[in-house]
Amino acid sequence: MEEKRGMTIKDLLIRLILIVIFVFLLIWLFPMPDLKPLNNQIFADNIDRMKDVAKSYYTVERLPKELNESKRMTLKEMIDQHLILPLMDSNGKYCSEDDSYIEITKAQDEYVIKVYLSCTDKQDYIITHFGCYDICSDTCKALETTTQNCGGNVCNTQGGGKVTTKNNNGKIFEYKYVRNVCTQDFAGYFCPSGYYLAGDVCIKNGSQTITVDADKHVSNITSTDTKDAKAIVDSSTELVDATCKNEIQTSTIDANKSSVLVNATLKIKNQTVTADKINSYDVKGAVIKRKTINSDYILTQKYDVITATKYATGYKWAYASTITTTDSSLSYVGENEKILLVDTYELPTCDTCVTTVKYYKYYKYTKQATGYSYSCDAFPGYTKYGEDKCRKPIGSPVKACPDGYNPNGSVCTRVEETMSCDKYGSGYVLNESAKTCTKTTTTYRCPEGTSKTNDERYCTKPVKSYECPPGTYETADETKCSKTSYSCPPNTSDKTYVLNGTKCTVQSKVKVCTCPPGTDKTADETKCAKKNTTTRYSCEDYPGYTLNGTKCTKTTTTQKVTYSCDAGYNLTGTKCIKTVDTTDTKKAEKKYNTTCNNEYIWSTRTSINGWTFTGEKREIY
Repeated sequence: MEEKRGMTIKDLLIRLILIVIFVFLLIWLFPMPDLKPLNNQIFADNIDRMKDVAKSYYTVERLPKELNESKRMTLKEMIDQHLILPLMDSNGKYCSEDDSYIEITKAQDEYVIKVYLSCTDKQDYIITHFGCYDICSDTCKALETTTQNCGGNVCNTQGGGKVTTKNNNGKIFEYKYVRNVCTQDFAGYFCPSGYYLAGDVCIKNGSQTITVDADKHVSNITSTDTKDAKAIVDSSTELVDATCKNEIQTSTIDANKSSVLVNATLKIKNQTVTADKINSYDVKGAVIKRKTINSDYILTQKYDVITATKYATGYKWAYASTITTTDSSLSYVGENEKILLVDTYELPTCDTCVTTVKYYKYYKYTKQATGYSYSCDAFPGYTKYGEDKCRKPIGSPVKACPDGYNPNGSVCTRVEETMSCDKYGSGYVLNESAKTCTKTTTTYRCPEGTSKTNDERYCTKPVKSYECPPGTYETADETKCSKTSYSCPPNTSDKTYVLNGTKCTVQSKVKVCTCPPGTDKTADETKCAKKNTTTRYSCEDYPGYTLNGTKCTKTTTTQKVTYSCDAGYNLTGTKCIKTVDTTDTKKAEKKYNTTCNNEYIWSTRTSINGWTFTGEKREIY
């Protein structure tokens, strides 16, 4: 028989699983070491290499000459001059050649070197100091005479004074000196009262009024005044007999209203009610089946969890308040707060005063964080966990069973129970908490006084009710209804009444008199009055006016005087007035704030011009 060769898929899967288990055990038995100290050491070694380049490169000839003068060299310039090789950080990436640099600054009696290194894993700097003994030969240390040159292995006295010599014991001392140094900081530009500041110039705006006589113009104007003439009416009255006859007049009045009781109509109807529901229960024990499930042990690790250090990732200036005051010197900029002048203006000291007070308006700003982040750098051995937590393993991982499982030798086990009502047939409902199967049977029963219907869930009973006929309405007695009846007054010799719904039609016998056209009835209605009128017009109320039909007219001639001004002027009475703007400009006054502080130095000289000995000294050699 030919033997089968090659690897099956099953064999390949088994080998892959064994390899994964082997790698997991290696990681568990040999955890990754903490590389943070090694990373810090790499950064420190790199920055020390840059510092060594600075100390070897800046010889006496290359040092800055003037006080506070600085010289800088980037890492790229050092590499280009073959003073150092490119620096690599702990991530295997080269540090920034443009951002990294060395800088040396000349101080009073020493030089200060700043070494700044920027890499992908860290950015930081160090400060180192060196004086005469760092840059001169050993012969400088034994110098016992005054000198003015640091070239050729001798030291500069840095500002005059007497260089100390060794004492009889061969020791050299440094002496501490102090002087008061005052500086003036520019505070801003200021203007006199009435002027406003524009850059470094004060401007005062004003105006000038120019007045001249207006041009006079005289002209004759003829006008006619017309008024309504006064109408005078003359009248007389003439009486004539009216024409009278008997007539029948018809009118309507409300009928008399009254209530009448009538019997309500009896009706009987069946009402449906819900039958009483009766439940009976058949309860049996549920059938229980048990199954054992196995699981492997798992490794669990305990951790110590703490809150990470919170730090701001950015800041912004936020408006806090407005300050209005007469103090002109509140402006300043601090580390976390600043006050800025935004406006100036003047107000009278009182409602009727001509004197004014100058006010200054400031905006106050405070520095606020624009974002936050969290770090575990301050807690050695801890790593970031979530957004704001740090954690560190406590002890070694231990074997434990998953939730719900119990140890059982080499495995973890749990017992799973299932319950069923299948053996009792349909209609039974499982109650897992009580471990029972229940079947519910429902029957219905009609309440007393009711009868069964075709639907066993409902019953019926007769109910009496009363209804009022149309045109009537209910009363307090449900067997009676009320309706409204209407009637008219009895007839008389001169009036007859007829009922019409809720109204009565009245027919009355009356005597009616009429007047001819153009006449009016008198008070007794048997006479008619005819008025005869004539109208005439008069101007007696308007002396000097002439009657013209129904109008009174008068013609007059007058002289009209007018005035005019040239373009740009405004006419006021007989004067022409023009206002022109004026501007006065002058240079703003500069103001400075004076700040004084004590400045200290150590020197081997026994005296320095402009400095005062404090009484302190220290041995240096």
